[in-house]
Amino acid sequence: RSRKSSASRPRSMSIRPKRSNTAAAEESRVHPTCSIVCPGGRIHRPLLFLLCLLALLSAGCVRLIGSRPDGPWYESYQPINDKASAAFVFQALDEAVGMFGEPVIPVNQVILRRSRKSEAARFYSLAEDFSLTECLDEENGIFVIYIGVDPDHENYYALLGHECAHLLNPFITDWYMEGLATLFSEWVCEELGKDWGSWAQRFERSQRDPYAVSYRMMQQLHAAFPAAYYRIPRFAVVNGRNGPWRQVDIDAWIGTLATTEQAAAREIIGSSASVLRKHTNRQYGFAVPKDLK
Repeated sequence: RSRKSSASRPRSMSIRPKRSNTAAAEESRVHPTCSIVCPGGRIHRPLLFLLCLLALLSAGCVRLIGSRPDGPWYESYQPINDKASAAFVFQALDEAVGMFGEPVIPVNQVILRRSRKSEAARFYSLAEDFSLTECLDEENGIFVIYIGVDPDHENYYALLGHECAHLLNPFITDWYMEGLATLFSEWVCEELGKDWGSWAQRFERSQRDPYAVSYRMMQQLHAAFPAAYYRIPRFAVVNGRNGPWRQVDIDAWIGTLATTEQAAAREIIGSSASVLRKHTNRQYGFAVPKDLK
């Protein structure tokens, strides 16, 4: 997944030479051993609750639902201080540029974060264990990659390779780009000698997982159109949602193929369309070729 940072969101880990061109009540639950005895020997329940709640608040033990710490959003998550990861990111980016061309935003810096809350953010209600590429600063080419597993996890480099593909254009959020990023992850992990973990088994067998289906769709498109395949990210258009989000204009891409090849491209996409349509939502788009609608 990819996302553009909001103005209020943006550890700098790797610098690339610049390219020239649950609820409050639950949290404040009274401990079973607490008791307050009022005159007459009876427990005054409202007073008990109030005093215990104040004690918890003063100890900083109540989660602030719906809020987040001050400062850049990425600082709420744990840094990945790993030289091997930093090297992998820019080696993978070099591979991606060699295949697909330059990113739409020159990449000068990539901040790596494990999507687990930092100590300072531990009592805030924040999502965790997601993987995401965020454009933090377009003007200066600063990005954040969040990874949902630890560096020693078997799928760590598979996820990192996937997110590196999103550095090409972090604004494309559709199943063509997701499948392309997954296929690229497989290639770059093999090229750089990293384990692709359990992804091979998952993506080769699942008939319902949209990531698996989109991966196989893009694998087939690459096999059928090895030259034209690498032009797919260039056909990004506004997807109709607010903000900078894009999706692939698949009809425009198909139009660049020879007339004799276009039907084959539609057939490959059509075989995956029923599953990917079911997973089209505000987060992921999927443009079906017009002849299949």
